[in-house]
Amino acid sequence: MQEKEFKELLKSGRPSGAFLFSGEEDYLKRYYLGELKRAVVTDEAFATFNHIVFDGQEFSAAALKDAVSAPPMFADYKLIEWKYPHFLKMKESELKDIEAILDTLPDYDYTVLAMIVADGEIDIGTEKKPGKFAKRFGKKINIINFEKSTDTQLMSWLKRHFDKESIKVTAEVLSALLFRSGRSMDVLIGEVVKLSSFLKANGRDTLTVADVQEVASSTPECDTFALSNAILERNKKAAYDAIAEMKRERQEPSLIIGMMARTYSELLSVVMLKDDGVDQSEIEKILGIHPFKLKSYMKASRLFKQGAPAAILEELSRVDVGMKYYGVQGYTAIEMFISKCV
Repeated sequence: MQEKEFKELLKSGRPSGAFLFSGEEDYLKRYYLGELKRAVVTDEAFATFNHIVFDGQEFSAAALKDAVSAPPMFADYKLIEWKYPHFLKMKESELKDIEAILDTLPDYDYTVLAMIVADGEIDIGTEKKPGKFAKRFGKKINIINFEKSTDTQLMSWLKRHFDKESIKVTAEVLSALLFRSGRSMDVLIGEVVKLSSFLKANGRDTLTVADVQEVASSTPECDTFALSNAILERNKKAAYDAIAEMKRERQEPSLIIGMMARTYSELLSVVMLKDDGVDQSEIEKILGIHPFKLKSYMKASRLFKQGAPAAILEELSRVDVGMKYYGVQGYTAIEMFISKCV
């Protein structure tokens, strides 16, 4: 079952049968499990009796069977929630017990069974080539797989949440937020609340890129890009400020060198494609670089002479080797690199 089908099912009436929420996007799994609960358990006064929860480590076929067959209390329907069952660790006899329970589920049409599993817990496969779990249980359970959201999907989702807060945003601002705070929906929903509260406290209703850079939490990759960006802009003060922040956060110097090397490798690729006459939109498709980051690369490419990015990569390689085998170590090596290349 696709996410769209499940949403339509929730709108059209009461869901029935068994549902399993899987995939990488944990936020969506929990969100739709909550929506299912709201659709089935309509009276919170009796939720204790009509919303039964099992933990994956406490599985008992007998207990699950009894819960499925027992009628709801002062309600027409009830929900059984099974959190993170360990299908991969189950014996064949336990899997057969589950099959038997699922086969009896239509006899108890007042019961809805919902399961949520960790990413990688079951083998779904594809529509054309179903995995082992999907082949065995696909006709008995409505499996909804939530794959990692694309940037376009995340930006639409973010805009809806900012709209609810009556905060105006642009595509550029949303792109900046994804770049700075990453793509975890659990993290991003917190950033929406924080940024909205910040604007309202200051009597404003429009979010800017500057607000994102000042208020939103940053990922290690974003922090490292801030350092690389300072170097690209020939801004020595900003580079040393970024290093000071990384010291406070105790980031591993060798990892910083690696991430900087990646930045300059991407810059070199951008410069080479640009010199070959490839436009920005095509470069984005070819390299798969985030638009917000690519914009910085395109701007920086005008500040470097031909061959300069390759020379910087060579210097970074020497710094990396020196940190591993001999010579200057840690942040001192990075600071010396800044003094030489900025």
